[in-house]
Amino acid sequence: MSKIYRIGTRKSELAMWQAQYVEWLMREQWPEEKFEIVALSVKGDDSDLRISDSGGKDLYCKDLEKALIAGEVDLCVHSLKDLPVTLPEECNLAAVIERGEVRDVVITRDKKVLHELPEGSKIGTSSLRRRAQLRAQGVSLEIVDIRGNVDTRIKKLHEGEVDALILAAAGVLRLGRENEISEYLEPYTFVPAPGQGAIAIECRTQDEDLRFKLRTLHHDESGQAIEAERSFLKRLGGSCVLPLGAWCQIEQFQMRLRAFLADVQAETVMMESAVGPVGHAQELGEKLADRFLSQGARRVLEKVST
Repeated sequence: MSKIYRIGTRKSELAMWQAQYVEWLMREQWPEEKFEIVALSVKGDDSDLRISDSGGKDLYCKDLEKALIAGEVDLCVHSLKDLPVTLPEECNLAAVIERGEVRDVVITRDKKVLHELPEGSKIGTSSLRRRAQLRAQGVSLEIVDIRGNVDTRIKKLHEGEVDALILAAAGVLRLGRENEISEYLEPYTFVPAPGQGAIAIECRTQDEDLRFKLRTLHHDESGQAIEAERSFLKRLGGSCVLPLGAWCQIEQFQMRLRAFLADVQAETVMMESAVGPVGHAQELGEKLADRFLSQGARRVLEKVST
């Protein structure tokens, strides 16, 4: 008799898309098995919560992990950028799906790009990283905190609550809203969040058979790049809400990791790159983080936390 694998996910449209995509991959791989998507309410979906003040983006994951540990679901699907770098010992990052678009995008009502927006325009983002990067680049716009899923934010834009949005391109594209995009931001200067654009599959550590199965869905190049990014983040404290970006590319057996760190007002801005051989992702992330620390990153981190 076939086992039914229960796939845990948040209820948002994007989260459901990602869970359905993982389900499709699993059905292709194991046509004899059965799958069921279990949509769960999570604290991070409360639109009244400001994530940076409420425990970080792991609010998106904790309730799913509780259901996983309790045996209510067999695996969870996450946006990898929301997954904490340190997981509960009962949970295991079993697979990283091949990464999608890593860049951030600007969305405006009239397709203006960032530098065409008039001074004083309101730009919406809930990300401390994006706030710091806008300020670091001297963008003279009013930065407004905005919450909600992709569709909710775009609706607020068209209703005039803000004049522009910055969002992760991957979510916009996965929901078929690419016609809304005004501009893709250059990742060398507007460095993405660690893990941005990737989908993570988490299962119970003790469920070795499922871990082995899920490994067949793992995309090694995406996994190595993201390991370097998350290793950098972990060395600097591990918080998903730091004004921090990290982006790793792999070309011709080399990994190039670029990272950004600033205080929220961008009074201090750090941006550096490091190169290392494929297969040494953790060491590359730690090496670049140590360079940041030697150049005063600790003071920036202390400033952010106060």
